[in-house]
Amino acid sequence: MLVGRLTGWLFLGISLLMASGDAVLALGPGEHIGIVTRDVWLLLAGRAWEPATPSFASLLMTWPAWTVIAPLGLLLLWSCRHRRRRAGRSRRYID
Repeated sequence: MLVGRLTGWLFLGISLLMASGDAVLALGPGEHIGIVTRDVWLLLAGRAWEPATPSFASLLMTWPAWTVIAPLGLLLLWSCRHRRRRAGRSRRYID
């Protein structure tokens, strides 16, 4: 659970850095070329993304990278959250 939460926070931090990098590139002069998911895939996997057929995954590869990584971080944080015991729930004791 702790590893999932730390990874979720790491993903959110990386997506924040990517979003701020895109904002700086957008404010600069010239053409705006942001960080797309395909570029991040190329850096991490070492090969280019080549889908066999057009699919949802190929659509995601054209989106800005922070829009793909931020929901993954939020999903990890939500699924690995600390769950408290309910007051009405009793513990099971083995006799």
